[in-house]
Amino acid sequence: MVAEITVGGETYPVECNAFTPIVFSREFSVVRADGSKRPKDINEDVSMVLEVQACSSVAPVVPLLEIFYACAKTADRKLKPFDEWVKGFPADAYDLERSDGWATDVMGIVQENFFPNAGKDVEPATAEASDAAAADGAAK
Repeated sequence: MVAEITVGGETYPVECNAFTPIVFSREFSVVRADGSKRPKDINEDVSMVLEVQACSSVAPVVPLLEIFYACAKTADRKLKPFDEWVKGFPADAYDLERSDGWATDVMGIVQENFFPNAGKDVEPATAEASDAAAADGAAK
């Protein structure tokens, strides 16, 4: 797993473990229709990343930043508040198409921790019959 991520010359230690979702939900919230707030679940951001990547070659920046921050905050409990932390990033840090950028490292964390078996030991399934008659053996 990635142990640190560098952005604009600053290196941040990162950890993703059982405490990371708790850190995430303490830092981020969702405003309900009635104006109240509820803690945001890290799986909401993971799902958003996957959903956007299914239709675009670039991952969504905010969910990646939130996941990155939660992993950095897991490693360093004294990390600045999110708004201050992200303001410290240089403008070129938001080039998400770079293969050597922080976004690629965060995607690696997501893959390793939320989908560790994706692509491993997956056998292709046999195709099912395309119609009932074929499945029934009637198409002889």
